[in-house]
Amino acid sequence: MQFRVLGPVAVTTTNGAPLPLGPAKRRSLLAMLLAHPNTPVGVERLTEALWDEEPPRHARTVLQGHVSRLRAVFAQHDAETHGVELLTQGAAYRLRLPEALVDAHRFEESLRFARRSADPAQAVAVLREALGLWQGPAFAGTVHSAPLEAPAHALEELRLTAVEELARAYGQLGDHGAAASVLGAEATAHPLRESLVAQLMLALARAGRQADALDRYHRTRKLLADEIGVDPAPVLTDAYRTLLRVGVDVAADVDAGSDTDARTPTEAAVPTDDETAVAAGTAGTPNSCPAALGASSRDGTNSPSSTASRARCRAPSSRSPALPASARPRSPCTGRTDGAPTSRAAPSSPTCAASAPPRPVTPAPCSASSCSHSASRSNGCRARPPPSGPATAN
Repeated sequence: MQFRVLGPVAVTTTNGAPLPLGPAKRRSLLAMLLAHPNTPVGVERLTEALWDEEPPRHARTVLQGHVSRLRAVFAQHDAETHGVELLTQGAAYRLRLPEALVDAHRFEESLRFARRSADPAQAVAVLREALGLWQGPAFAGTVHSAPLEAPAHALEELRLTAVEELARAYGQLGDHGAAASVLGAEATAHPLRESLVAQLMLALARAGRQADALDRYHRTRKLLADEIGVDPAPVLTDAYRTLLRVGVDVAADVDAGSDTDARTPTEAAVPTDDETAVAAGTAGTPNSCPAALGASSRDGTNSPSSTASRARCRAPSSRSPALPASARPRSPCTGRTDGAPTSRAAPSSPTCAASAPPRPVTPAPCSASSCSHSASRSNGCRARPPPSGPATAN
């Protein structure tokens, strides 16, 4: 005897024949008991699961009738020989059975085993068998109620985790095409699951489909902004940076869930949106173009990060770098820095007592009264020697 909840709720005999379970409310009762195997489930909780709205006044009587019908079906097919029994415990019911008879339990055990396995080929085999247990949405054919939707959602999350694990195992075997195929359908059904999309992007790139990988990122980023008004999470932006890297084997790259701050020097060459606002290089040193920027232009995409980075990428200038003000020579007469802007009116200056550095053209001498800022700026300034005294007549 087997119990199925990974798809329509059903019970099958040893030869695979389904047992007649009856209407949706009876299946919902069985589903609630299978969601909590070997655990008492209260009547109030079962009533909430069977009636998504206000239950009728005779809800307890109807519930007892469904319990009686299930017991009759189990008895007709020798359920006790398989260790299955529906028990009453006070104001609750408990389905006693070996948990291995429930497909959801076997699925979870297989997933745990595959995640612990160090052999990717073995993990692929186990995960494919585990995912083969699914025949539709969990707890299908039951009443839509919160007590049943919660375990159904939890099982769906585990299924997506198994898909991601299967793709990762395929990648470890080098079969990136199979990994992309496994992830593609799930990413279409769950377009806002960013970890799944990030893994698909890397699988596509490793399979030689770089353009498809980048297109998937841009579509997901737009969908996140339009649907819920958020930017891509680090798991998605890290995968995007990886795709922009040039000359790096993406098959050996970091996993999609790695920390965003732990970037290699090559990854740091691809600027983030915040980094584009920071000037690259010191004064007088031409900025260098990151090699990874070429990837975005070759595949035809144009992200804000790469656009801003290309805008600040400049060819080396042939002009000499400008010196800082503190390093410029100062005028011996005016004390101003050479090349600094001056006013039109020449300020009063002290008597010139020093000589300017030698220049190709010898400047004319100047006196204290004739030394002006304009003269010192154009010709320099040299002090007139003092007179040697009155002339002596011969």
